[in-house]
Amino acid sequence: MTLRTFTTGRRVFLGDASVSGRLRLDALARFLQDLATNDAEDADDVSDDRGWVLRRMELDVTRLPAIYEDLELTTWCSGVGSRWAERSTSLADTREVEGGVCAVARAVWVYVSLDTGAPHSLPPRFFEVYGEEVRGHKVSARLQHPPPPPAAPRRPWPLRITDFDVFGHVNNAVYWSAVEDELVGWLEGRRIGRCEIEFKAGIDPGDEPELVVDRADALAVWFMVGDQVRASARIHPS
Repeated sequence: MTLRTFTTGRRVFLGDASVSGRLRLDALARFLQDLATNDAEDADDVSDDRGWVLRRMELDVTRLPAIYEDLELTTWCSGVGSRWAERSTSLADTREVEGGVCAVARAVWVYVSLDTGAPHSLPPRFFEVYGEEVRGHKVSARLQHPPPPPAAPRRPWPLRITDFDVFGHVNNAVYWSAVEDELVGWLEGRRIGRCEIEFKAGIDPGDEPELVVDRADALAVWFMVGDQVRASARIHPS
């Protein structure tokens, strides 16, 4: 079986764009989530008792598309571990003259029980759908971000009911909205290059999350609940 790819189109609408008119990172994360769901449904690879939890994502940005641009999104499985898989996705500008790949995302998703959250081995059905070739590229689910500086200041990160998804956790895309807040003062003429986000645990209703932010050469944001890092993000300029 050849490697499976899935392609669909998407337009950058008003609700996806920043005040400067570029595609926001939280909107881009929603694009990627929706595309993964579309792919699984198209492949009839949806299970009632198993699902996928995002562990980490890397995004290499050539440029972020502007409002009302039409995009072509293509996704494929680019590697596996014992209980996780890497999904790669390209975003391409569809214009004939100036078009081309704008960004490439690589996301490691862990295969878990929806009842217990415990990781499970990838089933044979996964390789029937996405191709035996993916076994040839082994990927790690190890997290790489350092902890926050011990003396770094914190500030509250208030949550809204709309930030929680059907699984009862803050949705993955919402974390990028906090990053967008910090980009306003940090970019100052820089362009967004490589972006990374890592998840240790979810943020649940009743939690009181705080942000720790470091604005060195890379913009680093840690999402804290008490002394625990629940997630972290880093933005590198191009």
